[in-house]
Amino acid sequence: MTFSTEIQAYWQQFCQASGTDPETPYGAFAFGNTEAMADELAQLVLQGKKTGTSSGYELFLLPGETEPATQVGQIDIVLDGRDQPVGVIQNIAITVLPFKEVSDEQARKEGEGDLSLDYWRRVHIEFFKPYYAEANLDFSEETQVLYEEFKLIYPN
Repeated sequence: MTFSTEIQAYWQQFCQASGTDPETPYGAFAFGNTEAMADELAQLVLQGKKTGTSSGYELFLLPGETEPATQVGQIDIVLDGRDQPVGVIQNIAITVLPFKEVSDEQARKEGEGDLSLDYWRRVHIEFFKPYYAEANLDFSEETQVLYEEFKLIYPN
């Protein structure tokens, strides 16, 4: 994957500051699906309020898609809504579980809204359903969620 000049420069800055080998594989992404959401969620990461995220696991299994390559120890640059780097995170735990089994603690670690499981369920149903409908998949309580817990490692 080829990254923008800004992302590559940020990676070099991170590597120099942390002593990380610049050849270490990394990714770069923005949370959410709008510029405003990406900005809001990136700020929650930088504030230490957001230390978890979830994705629709089955969406990675569609034809032409590949199973998520996410793994414990993976390093990613967090981007804002304009694809500018704002921080570096590292995965510390990965779980695939049914939507209905997401815990209060996992919802809280996503750092959004009032931090409750009720809030998490409401906004994630709203977020996931259109993607599942677009893929001609049903979204239900049994839908598999890819839950990633991470820590902010730069700036720290």
